[in-house]
Amino acid sequence: MSWRLKLGIPRSLLDLEMVDRLSPFGNIPLDTWIVDSWENETYSRWELYYASSNRIAERGLFEQLGKLEEHADTNPRDERRVMSILAQNYQLAGSLARDNFRYSNAKKYFREAHRLATQAESVDLAAMSVERLAVVHLRQEYFEEALNTYQEALKVAERAQSYIKAYIWVGLGEAFARNKKADDCYRALDQAQKFLTRLPFDPLEKDVAHIRFSMESIESTRGECSVLLGEPLKGLDYLQVAYRKLDPTMSRRRCRLLMQEAEAYLVAELPDNCVDKTLQGLQLAQALISKENVNWACEIYTKLLASRWRDEPMVGQLRKAIVLALREMQRYDTDRT
Repeated sequence: MSWRLKLGIPRSLLDLEMVDRLSPFGNIPLDTWIVDSWENETYSRWELYYASSNRIAERGLFEQLGKLEEHADTNPRDERRVMSILAQNYQLAGSLARDNFRYSNAKKYFREAHRLATQAESVDLAAMSVERLAVVHLRQEYFEEALNTYQEALKVAERAQSYIKAYIWVGLGEAFARNKKADDCYRALDQAQKFLTRLPFDPLEKDVAHIRFSMESIESTRGECSVLLGEPLKGLDYLQVAYRKLDPTMSRRRCRLLMQEAEAYLVAELPDNCVDKTLQGLQLAQALISKENVNWACEIYTKLLASRWRDEPMVGQLRKAIVLALREMQRYDTDRT
């Protein structure tokens, strides 16, 4: 029997219920401290997603989702905040699934993220859930469906922060380019740039949606769209500017930029540069354990095989590097199961 029961003093009068809920960090309620730690962990996971590997970013993610869902069920006072953190984590889960070609899972996670963001009354996160779903359609080459989904994301983002709107306009620009709508593409990218340049703050300071948006994002998409629309040299100019502006810690973005440059060099009929950029991107893709980018290298190799350079030694060099990368991806799959 505890000392307080021996004394016969009611627990409520001793205010021990509050004492039990205090964290070791001053007079902060334990529940608040726990939610703070989940919020910080979520931010760190997204940092790892952009700068490190899928394996590290995914480690413990679904256990954390379970804990957050349990906390939301038992602590209604924290519900909106926890729902927001859950939406951020489901968007990360969707991004990882998309990168590993688990498109059905990715769509499921993004739809759940949208539901949670709506429940949390976070327009920013709701709009980004739809935007990330549109990216899945792009990766599946459902270009018309992607275009429709991006337009839906813009409607959801009507009351979102300007940098969220700008980011969606960038994606919409790519969707227009892939649907061969050049004028609409360039208008969309101009609109994105207007939103970004008018911002009174650095979007990285209020990045609740974890999109790491900057002018480099617009430049790289301008480059990719120019290539898609038949202007590879113009596209290379944009891509090289984007590469110079890129935060060197953003490994995932750097990998994508290298692959975009490789595509541009291929269309510009500069195969040596194409293979060089593909090999650099492939090396990063292996470090990231990014199936999406390894597959991109495979697509470039397939295009080279269909070209007049198919018998060149550099193409054989790329083939050997791809074989090694694919083995690495198989090893990763084996470890996951």
